[in-house]
Order: sequence, then structure tokens, then C-alpha cells
Amino acid sequence: MSDSHLTLPIHAVAEQIVTGLATHGRIVLSAPTGSGKSTQVPQILIDAAQVQGDVVVLQPRRLAARLLAKRVAQERGCKLGEEVGYQIRFENVVGPNTRIRFVTEAILLRQILQDPTLKGVGAVVFDEFHERHLTSDLSISCALKSVQTVRPDLKIVVMSATLDVDLLEGYLQPCARVEASGRMYPVETRYLGAALNRDAAPVWSRAAAAFRAAVREGIEGDMLIFMPGAFEIRKTIEAVQAMPESRGYEVLPLHGELSPDAQDRAVSSGARRKVIVSTNVAETSITIEGVRVVIDGGQARIARYDARRGVNSILVEPISRASAEQRTGRAGRTGPGTCLRLWSEAEHAARAERDEAEVKRVDLSETLLLLAAAGISQPETFAWFELPEPKALARAHDLLLDLGALNAAGAITAMGRKMAGFPLHPRYARMLLEADRRGVLPEVALIAGLSQGRSFYRVSRDARVRKEQLRQVEDQADQRSDFFVQLQAWHLARAAKFNANACGALGIHGGSARQAGDTARQLLQLAQRQGLDTREAALPDEAERIAKCLLAGFSDHLAKRNDTGTRRCRMVHGRSGELRRESVVDAPLFVAAEIEEREVRREVTVLLGMATAVEFAWLEELFPDDFSDGNQTTYDPSLRRVVARSERRFRDLVLSSTDQGEPDLDRAAELLAAEVVAGRLNLKGWDAVVENWILRVNFVARHCPDAEVPEIDDEEARQLLVEQICHGALSYKEIKDRPVLATVKEWISPEQHYYIDTYAPAEMELPRRRNPARIRYEADGRAFIASKLQDFYDVPGSSLIVGNGKVQLLVELLAPNQRPAHLTDDLDGFWAGAYQHVRKDLAGRYPKHEWR
Repeated sequence: MSDSHLTLPIHAVAEQIVTGLATHGRIVLSAPTGSGKSTQVPQILIDAAQVQGDVVVLQPRRLAARLLAKRVAQERGCKLGEEVGYQIRFENVVGPNTRIRFVTEAILLRQILQDPTLKGVGAVVFDEFHERHLTSDLSISCALKSVQTVRPDLKIVVMSATLDVDLLEGYLQPCARVEASGRMYPVETRYLGAALNRDAAPVWSRAAAAFRAAVREGIEGDMLIFMPGAFEIRKTIEAVQAMPESRGYEVLPLHGELSPDAQDRAVSSGARRKVIVSTNVAETSITIEGVRVVIDGGQARIARYDARRGVNSILVEPISRASAEQRTGRAGRTGPGTCLRLWSEAEHAARAERDEAEVKRVDLSETLLLLAAAGISQPETFAWFELPEPKALARAHDLLLDLGALNAAGAITAMGRKMAGFPLHPRYARMLLEADRRGVLPEVALIAGLSQGRSFYRVSRDARVRKEQLRQVEDQADQRSDFFVQLQAWHLARAAKFNANACGALGIHGGSARQAGDTARQLLQLAQRQGLDTREAALPDEAERIAKCLLAGFSDHLAKRNDTGTRRCRMVHGRSGELRRESVVDAPLFVAAEIEEREVRREVTVLLGMATAVEFAWLEELFPDDFSDGNQTTYDPSLRRVVARSERRFRDLVLSSTDQGEPDLDRAAELLAAEVVAGRLNLKGWDAVVENWILRVNFVARHCPDAEVPEIDDEEARQLLVEQICHGALSYKEIKDRPVLATVKEWISPEQHYYIDTYAPAEMELPRRRNPARIRYEADGRAFIASKLQDFYDVPGSSLIVGNGKVQLLVELLAPNQRPAHLTDDLDGFWAGAYQHVRKDLAGRYPKHEWR
């Protein structure tokens, strides 16, 4: 190490780090921004001869991995790829003598799953662990398992500026706990939400306004502006450069998709003052010297499961308070700084304290596939750092089963092993493999690219634009898939060189179309590395081949129209939905790449979009093991009757059926009863009288167990009763008017009816009332009697008892207008106490009534 770095705060705890590893083999290091942990800890481990083998440093981001490796190599006076190197997707800059290797999380995860011994690795350093990426959670679980089983000498270091140290210390026990101080200057934080009229201007305009204000105020130093993505960065740079205040500043972007040279320009020192507009890659790990002003847009792109598309999506969301503090600290590294937050202080207080762990918010199918490839076929037994939701695990397992990646026992298939070789969502890995087999990889890669970002082509409401869409896009596209419409739109956009005006005339967003093409190229590069054939070939049945690839990726979204005149459909996994009206597909059988739930007037409608027509024979070709044949007795909701049919099913979706005569009457009664209990069919005779009788039975069963009266308190009991009522019938028409009460009363023996009438009487005589008062029984075991207050004069409270003398009736004393005036379970106490207040109130309003 060069002498210039010996003054970093992390060196004050270097001995604790070395001693902790020597004693326990693992440490949790809490070290704030500016302490030097990311660059110095790997060197401390190497220089102390504490580690036998390489030091692998996990970084959440590719940009940080490369820049940190470059910095450490400079400090150690070597070239990148010699003693210090890095390994990220598509780049491997390491050599035979590399001792310190900075890698992204997925690289290590795949390595440790393939080789749990981590041959040649002496220590694993988890940097910025607070970001809680799914891959880092899995990697630390796998590393700990390796230590406990095959590599007891492997050292583990977990570090961050904002760690939940107690949680990690408990997970890694036994381990050492080390806390380092930082080297920070004070940073003044200001909230500009209200002043910059947050609701009126896009975030880049507000950031440019904040930049202008900072320059006019004379704040010194370079500026760092945080934006959620490359699009917002470009718009911010344009807005800043349009201002006269930007003269004298070099305005530079910083994000993971830039070339290494462009990234280096942004983070290196220069003669001119700089404005760096960055994603959250600059939030941690990377030090940008000279930054004295941070302008924080307060947003980031967050991975989250998108139920509409059945994959993970990147959504722009507000950052947490912890992330905001990390960003603020970037302004106080070399001197006092200023942080301008483009939201209000009240909004800040309402934000989440920390970022939610990815394991709680993303689709787990790719993770489960990697685990299965490593021989872990029961993920619920895996030692997760934080357990995922059982529902998320089940959803991921079902998808992998549908894609053919797992078998019924949860073990990986040959297809699954090929899919696991792609660092992609399993849907798209499956589609690319199918496309390679069918010779249509470039077009399917483009479809996958179109699906990753925001939609670039939509039906326009402008009549003139809509006319051109129909003429140039939709009428020219193959009508077998909505994706073919998207492909036609993309090819038109490319022909127009993605020009905004030319694309806009067709309702196409040129920038998004260009981005989709870039993504497709990356996917093709990835496929080529996996040995797939990426050459373009003109095939006469190309559209059919592409449609089969879409079926392979979305077979769990298979839908069958209820009939030719409707867009309503039944789907696999017992779901139903409605094909969107803008879809060009008019086929009885299709797969939908998008599923969206909408609630209208308290009813949930499932809308199916991006449809592709499929044929019955394709299902048999791609998924021959997913068919079943058999005779089924089912309830047909359209006919409202039970039918016996011979059915051909794909998974649980009935594709074809033929009638097989009269159904079994016992099974028919069971199915009709299930519809009644679920509330979809209504028995007219099942009225309030029946419900009241059931409540009386349950009251006696609860309070008088000696009577041995069985309860009717659950769905199963009601199902059995309704089955008796329905027996012998096949349709709703036959059961809707059937008598109910007599059958329900048969639930108990004739002798037990005495107990119902005696212990839970339906009514009770009151001396001053002409007719008996009804007793109301509740499901919770209480019983009420209600009547006018005057009806209870001279009625002793001890007489208002039911349940064989065990249950005191709750008395509802009604005012002359029949509304409750008082409720009591102690009538005698009421006359002696509360009655005086009730009488005073009611006598004034109803003077003609008797008031004692």
C-alpha cells in the first residue's frame, strides 16, 4: 500500500479485524462512508498474511467492482489483472497471480453453488451488505454452509455503513464485531419540495433549478446529482447544459451501462469543475473526490415482482431514509457540504426507514432454478438469511414446473439445467432455448427486449395517428400475436432511425424502441456465449415458430375462450379472465404475456394482454406429459346443472369434452351443495327462520353440553345439510324451491328437539306485552330479548334466564319509537341505577307514556 492511504480511519481497527478473523474466522464490520473499508479491508487481509488464498470482494454493482479494483491496483502499484482484478458479467480481468478479486454478487453465487469448497479462495468480503440484494443473501447463506461443512478455514467479512449489526452477528455466530469511525465533514441538508413546485415539473427540471440556485448562491466544489436511470440522467444533463450557469462546468453522466472510459471520466479529478449526474451507483463504495454539493432526486429503480407480466420489473420508487443519508454523506468527504433534497421534509418523514430486502419483493423462480441446479431441490430447507414468503416460493416452484425446468419431485430437468446457464428470468431463458431449436433466435430476442422495458407502442386516441397505426402497423402485421404488431412497429421505428417526430406520428416512443433494440443485442450476445445460433434466417413459417417460443415461455398463462362470441376465458390454474379489446388476436386458444387485475365497482376483472394464438397440436408437441384424459362429473355454471363428461385437460384447463349421460346422484348433490354454500346458488327456503333455528341449536350445544346436541357451526356441516336438500337433483331449477327447514331440523334427533325448545326458546312471555317477545341468539353464544321499556315493569331479572339457567339474557330496553334506549344484563340493577337518567331523557320526549 502507498503511504498516502495509511491515514484512513479503517486502519485504526485493522488489528481488531485481523484478531477477530484469527479467533472466529468471521467478522461483522460497521464502518461509515469515507472510512476506506471498500479499498483497504482486502489489502489488510492480504498484508497480514491472515488469508491463505484469494480475497474475493462482493460488490452489488458492476461499476463499483471495476472502479474499486482499479483504485486498489493503483495503490498496490500493479496493473489490473495482475495482483488485483475484477470479474463482472461479460468481463473477466484476472490472471494466475490475482490475489484480490472484486466481483459482482451473481458471479460468486454461481461459483459457490457449482463448487461449495471455493477452491483457491481464502476469504469472502461482502461489501455494502445493507442493500440486501437477493444474490448477496443467498451467497452469505452458501458461504456459511461451506464453512460449517467443507471449508472451516474460509474467512467471512460482512461490512457496510448502515448494517443491522445485531441481526448479522446472530446469524454468523460465533463472530467478531468491529466498528470503525468515519472521516466526515458536516453537511447541511435542505428540502426543496415546496419551493420547486414538486407536482408541476419533472424531476430533471427540478434538479436543474436546484443546480442554478446553488451556483447563484456561490456554493463551492463539484456537484453530484442523483437520478433513477439513464433516461432521467440524459434529460437532467440537457436541462443543466441549457442554463447559462453551467458555463465553466463539465456535465457528465455516470451509470452502469456507460463505457469504462466514460465512467472513469466521471469519477476522476480534472481541472474544470464538474456536475456528475448519476444513478445510485454513486451512493456507496465509489468515492468521487471534490464533491461538495449533492442534489438528490430521491428516486431509484427498484426490482419488484410484476404480477401483470409474471416476471420481475424495475420500477421507479422513492428511496428510503437510509439511502438518502448515504447520498447526503457524499457531499462531506473532502470538506463541509450541502445536500439539496427535491422533496419536502414531511414527505421525508413518511418514507421507509430502510430498503426492503429483495427476497421479500422479487420473483424467486431464477433463484430456485439455481438452487435446483446445485442439488437443492427443497428450498424451504435451505438456510436462508431471511426466509422468503411461502406464497412466493410456491409461485416460483409452480412456474418452473410449468416451464419444464423442474419435475414433479422438485428436481431439475435436462431443460432446467440449460436454462440455469442463462443469467435471465426462466421465462426468457426457456424462450431463447426454444428459439434456438426453431431457428428464430434474433426475433425472439427482440420480443424479449421489447418485454423488458416500458411499452413503446400503444393504440392512440388521436384519430389521425390511429388511422396511420391501422394502415402501417396493425394491418401489415401477422394477426396471430400482439407481439407481431409490436415487432412491425419496432421495424418501422428502426427504419425511421428512431426519430421522435416520425415515430410519434405512429404512436411509437422512439427512445423506448431504441432501448428495446439495445436490450435485444445484449441478449443475443449472451445467447452466443451459451453456444446458441444467433444467425438470422428467412423461414416460410417463421411466425408459427415464434408463436411456439412464446407458448414455451408463457404456458402457465394459457387461456381458452368460453365461446366464439365472447372475450371471456378460462385459464390454467383455475383462473379466468377477459382478453383486452385492443388485442388483434381472434383465436379460441391463446397465451397472454400480460395479466392485469382491475377492480371496478368492487368487482375484480382480470384483463389479458399481449396475446398469442396457439394450436392444440402445439401443446401436445411441447408439453406431452401435461395432458390428462378422464370422465368427470362437474358443475357447469353456464347451464347451472351437473353434467358428466369425458374431458381432455391441459394441466387443469379443460380443452375439450363430450357428454357421458346421467351423472352420479351422490356426486351431483355434493357439487350443487358446494355452489350453494359458496353463495353462487340461492335456496329460497333457506331464510331467517332456518338461520335462527341453527343459532338456537348451536346455543344449546355450547352452553348445555349434557344435552349432546351437535353444532352446525362450520362449512362442512352446512355442506352436509345442503347435500341432503339437493339429493336426487341435477340442476339449480330442481333445488331452488325445495323445503329447507324440515331437512335442517333432521340434524338432531326428535328427542333433542325438547332441549332446543326448553333451553333455547324462540320467545318469552312478558306480563305487560300482548304477544311473546322474540329471543335473538347470536353466533358468539349470547342471547338478547328486546321490547319496550314499560314491558319490563314488574319483571324480575332472575326470570330472564335461558340455557338451563346458565345464561342471563341481555335486555334491550326500547324507547317508544322502538329504538334501543339501554342494554343491560342486570335488569334489577338498571331500575335502581341507570333508569333515573334514562327516564329523565325519555319522559321529556314522550310525556304521554307511563314513567314510574
